[in-house]
Amino acid sequence: MKKLIFVIILIFSIQLLFSQQTDNTDSLITIIKDSRIEKLNKTYKDSYKLKGYRIQIYSGNKKQPANQARSTFLKIYRKKKAHMKYEQPYYKVRVGDFKTKLEALKFKKDLTKHFPNCFIVKGAIDINEINCN
Repeated sequence: MKKLIFVIILIFSIQLLFSQQTDNTDSLITIIKDSRIEKLNKTYKDSYKLKGYRIQIYSGNKKQPANQARSTFLKIYRKKKAHMKYEQPYYKVRVGDFKTKLEALKFKKDLTKHFPNCFIVKGAIDINEINCN
């Protein structure tokens, strides 16, 4: 019992010994950064594409059904991105940005309830959207 009390007192004294006092005036940190670096970083992220996978939910030669498929998807999955692309003569609606095919397959399994003819396509994905999926 005496050993237990001694260990507890020792732990508290060590904690007090190594604890730091914080003063609000000393804890302010000012970061000075050049706005050009932020602009360059944004430009790089916007232009850089990775190889990955998306799921195509619509392909057809009319724009209105493509817009309808895109808006239906965005109503159901608010946090995902839908990309509409025109490759003559077809409008294609592709959704998501997935690094691996396994991630795309998991999402496709849920997506087939609403879009039964969807399929996975390989291509460029946005680097900004990877962690949002």
